[in-house]
Amino acid sequence: MEKEKKVRVGVIGLGKMGILHTALVNMIPQAELAALSDVNKQLARYVEQSGLRAPFFSDLSQMLNEIALDAAFICTPAFANLAVVETCLTKNLSLFVEKPLAHTFEDAKKMAGLVAGKKNVHATGYLFAHMSLFKKAKGLLDTNVIGRIHRFKSSMYTSEVFGRKKGWYYDKAKSGGGAVINIASHLLYLVYWYFGRPTSVFARGRSIYSDGVEDDATALMEFSDGVSGSLDVSWSVPGYRLPYLDLSVEGDNGTLELTNDYIKLYLYKAQKSFPKEWTTIHKIDMPVTSPFELGAEGLYEEDLDFIGHCLDRTPPAVTWQDGLEVQRIIEAIYRSADRQKVIFLNEVD
Repeated sequence: MEKEKKVRVGVIGLGKMGILHTALVNMIPQAELAALSDVNKQLARYVEQSGLRAPFFSDLSQMLNEIALDAAFICTPAFANLAVVETCLTKNLSLFVEKPLAHTFEDAKKMAGLVAGKKNVHATGYLFAHMSLFKKAKGLLDTNVIGRIHRFKSSMYTSEVFGRKKGWYYDKAKSGGGAVINIASHLLYLVYWYFGRPTSVFARGRSIYSDGVEDDATALMEFSDGVSGSLDVSWSVPGYRLPYLDLSVEGDNGTLELTNDYIKLYLYKAQKSFPKEWTTIHKIDMPVTSPFELGAEGLYEEDLDFIGHCLDRTPPAVTWQDGLEVQRIIEAIYRSADRQKVIFLNEVD
């Protein structure tokens, strides 16, 4: 019997997300963890103590020259992504990059350009695309359960910054910004997935505790089909141990509210299999699709999706082009906040 082909994987960057992806790759039958890399040489001891059999390299080029790989998970800080991608593509690897694609729109454009027209599989880590509740909401909107959509309100809050913080994450030159790029990027992916690219953005941001990056921001968005929407984000709101999302969508036939925990429908007329007035779909009642949940729901599905597409060489659920479109919206928000004017997305290029 022919031996089942496995995707030989390297993980680059062993921070929190790198460690999570390392654990998950080890759990995916179609994947083989073949190498690990981080510039911090002391992590070699962690790799040894954790029982991982894959060799550790502090030099990425050495790893790529010595170990034959099919794919890599890039979990480095956003400012390092472009250089790591350029190095990995010398070996023609398929690549998964944690969100955001890069710390700047310019770097994100270069990355997307590097794989344009190539057969490399390139995925971006936007978890909502792999979470059952958010996929259910997408299906409801696509089948017009609430009718033609008019507008939406969205927010994402977490309790993270209540004083001056240090490190690259809070340095705009390295992170690209604050709450918008690091927290709201997930919500902006959802906006892009559900409603498409906005035509224009008008935004404001504030630094309350941080020096140089925004702690909260608001944005108004217009879309070509007449839909309008708002976004509010902050990482300085008490009471949110984990990032919490709230999206309310209004249509001709009612409303849909989506949170981390449930979907609530209110319909003026019965539609499909849903009755008039209230229906609640709880996250806990959704089918369990993952045998593992390490750190966040959807991570296993995200990695499994990437590995599966590495085998059949077809586009994954969230491509670098999708990541670039999210980054375009982020760039429009920052330009609008800086210039205090409406920014048109077709001018962001």
